[in-house]
Amino acid sequence: MSQKKDSNPNHSVNGGAKFWRTSISKVEPNKILIRGCPIEKLMERTFGDVVYLLFTGHLPSGNEGKMIEAILISGCDHSLAAPSANAVRFVASSGVPLQASVAAGIISLGDYHGGAIEQAAKLFQESLRNYHGDIDSLAIKIVERYKAEKKRILGFGHPYHTKDPRTSKLIQLAEKYGVKGKHVELALAIEKELEKGGKSIPLNVDGTIGAIISDLGIDYRYGKGFYVIARSAGLTAHAYEQMMDRPFKAVSLEEIEYVGEEDGCNENPD
Repeated sequence: MSQKKDSNPNHSVNGGAKFWRTSISKVEPNKILIRGCPIEKLMERTFGDVVYLLFTGHLPSGNEGKMIEAILISGCDHSLAAPSANAVRFVASSGVPLQASVAAGIISLGDYHGGAIEQAAKLFQESLRNYHGDIDSLAIKIVERYKAEKKRILGFGHPYHTKDPRTSKLIQLAEKYGVKGKHVELALAIEKELEKGGKSIPLNVDGTIGAIISDLGIDYRYGKGFYVIARSAGLTAHAYEQMMDRPFKAVSLEEIEYVGEEDGCNENPD
C-alpha cells in the first residue's frame, strides 16, 4: 500500500525534520521574527542594524549599524561609468517592467564590477586568521607573493579616482565609530607597500569596504551582497529615469566597428 504524500512541502510525512529549515526568520499569524527579534522592535532601529543582524545573527553592540549604513551609501551609485547602470538603461529602454530593468543591473554585478569587495575581504581575513605577527611584514609578504605570481591585488587602484572620496571617508568613520581594526590596518599597509613600486595604486572603495566588513566580523562571502543592497537604490533611479526619457536606447552605428569577413558566404574559399 502506497504512503499518502503530504501536500505541504514544509511537513515531513514521517514526522522527521522538515524539508525547509532556516534560522533567519519566522512567520506566524500576526507574528514576524528576524533572527528571533520581533519585526516591530527592529522597525525602531536603523536599517544598518538590521543588515548586521541578518548577516551575523546578532544585533550590534556598538556603532556597527551606523558603519554599515555609511558603506551602503558609499555604494549607492557611480553614474553611467558602472556597467550595472548601463545594463539597467538598455533594458529599461526596451519597455519592460521596472523590476526587470533593476534585475538586469543586479545580474551584471560580478568579479569585475562589484566583486572586488568579496575578494579583498577574503584576502584580508585569510591572511590574518591565526596570524599574530607584524602587520607591515605581512603586507610585504602579500605584495611580494602577488608580484611573483603576476597577479593584481583586488581592492586597489581605480580607473577614474586617484583619491576616492569614499575611501578616506569610510576609514574616518571606521575610526569615529570604533570599528577600525587589524583588517583595515592590513589594507593600508598593503597600499603603502604598493606605493614603493613607484606607481600609485591606492586602496579603493571595494578594498576599504572589504577591510571594514572584515573588522565587523562579517564573512567575506557577503561581499557582493553589500553592492546588491546598496546599488539597488541607484539602479532603481536609473531605471525610472530611463523610462521617463525615451524608449530604445542603442549604440550608434557610427560607434560600431565590424571586424568580420566581408564575403563570408563564399562556398569555395579556395
